[in-house]
Amino acid sequence: MAKGISRSTAFLGLLVVLLAAALGYFYTAYMDLKADYEELRQEYFYLLNQNATVIIINNQSYYEIALKLVKKANVSIYVIMYVLKYDPGDKADPANELVWALGNASARGVKVAVILEGSVAVNQAAYNYFRAVGVNVTYDSTHVTTHCKLMIIDHRYVLVGSHNWTESALGYNNEASVLIISEEVAKREEEYFNRLWEEAQGP
Repeated sequence: MAKGISRSTAFLGLLVVLLAAALGYFYTAYMDLKADYEELRQEYFYLLNQNATVIIINNQSYYEIALKLVKKANVSIYVIMYVLKYDPGDKADPANELVWALGNASARGVKVAVILEGSVAVNQAAYNYFRAVGVNVTYDSTHVTTHCKLMIIDHRYVLVGSHNWTESALGYNNEASVLIISEEVAKREEEYFNRLWEEAQGP
């Protein structure tokens, strides 16, 4: 009988040791994850308690929303675009309407600035148009590919996603973007825009 109790006690002791080791392992892993999370929070901005509104924009809905935002802008419009295909000979091209709307916004006193990817040849026509109508425009730094499709309006609206400004993206492709309504997000993205603009100007 005593021998049986001794075995049970030994087994329970071993079980306690194993459980303690497992708990120690999981606690250490938890603390590591918590530390990593806190580090990420310090490095990146999260939409926590910012009262931001996010609107999903798929496919052709983007064009109508983007055009409305540009036409109603009264302070500033910042654009970073990977492909902006301006073809003034095609009156049905929705990309042309966005380009003209930016020019009109600049003419009515809105601060408009555009960064285009320099390695995309079709961007040249839009670049030339913006220069001609007085819109601030630059190509990105030659040392990096700028694949962004981003627009920031009036320090409040951020339109970002997969849509390039081309007839295909705006007219019939499957595309996904979002409109974020948040002054804090707009501020962060304007800081990003300004950094890319400065890099584009070189040393």
